[in-house]
Amino acid sequence: MKYAPLLLISALLGCSTAPTVKSWLDPVSSATITAQSVPLILARDEPARLSDAREFAQLAAIEVNRMGERRLYLVAIPWTSRRRIRTELEHVEDAFERIQLRMGDRSIVLDRHRGEVAELGMGESPLPLPIPGTRQFFFPIGRADLHALASSDRVQLTTQGTSPAPMHYDEWQDGRRSLGDFLARLPAEPVAVQP
Repeated sequence: MKYAPLLLISALLGCSTAPTVKSWLDPVSSATITAQSVPLILARDEPARLSDAREFAQLAAIEVNRMGERRLYLVAIPWTSRRRIRTELEHVEDAFERIQLRMGDRSIVLDRHRGEVAELGMGESPLPLPIPGTRQFFFPIGRADLHALASSDRVQLTTQGTSPAPMHYDEWQDGRRSLGDFLARLPAEPVAVQP
């Protein structure tokens, strides 16, 4: 019994030091992938339904480093706690063709990468899926926009794709610490030298 407080403190410290960023070498492309491991989760703002099902969108940043050529992407993973039929899945894919992020008083619009994941330098999707069969959408993004996302006090996402009506998502679970840790692991941007 006298060691119970020590065990509790050790357990809590172990939980608080869980990695918030992960890196690995892609076995197919040999690119180094760095990913935010704790996503920001947004919930869809919609009228109440008959069931308790909710719709979500996870946002996480990744960097693909192919022989020194570094590219940043914001990965959006829309999912729901209810079962979707094929036409609904196609509707979601069409909706996430373009997204608008509102971060406090700043707003950006991102266009989805239309090709295959392999074109980005990855042999497979880099993030675990919350539900099997869920799709991941990749949006090229700049470092300044990721910094704005990490320092914002509120995030909202609106789809602007080809589906009939935009879908609105509001912040539900914070992932800023993981995003901040991700940004801290990126190499410093080169400083332009004035002639």
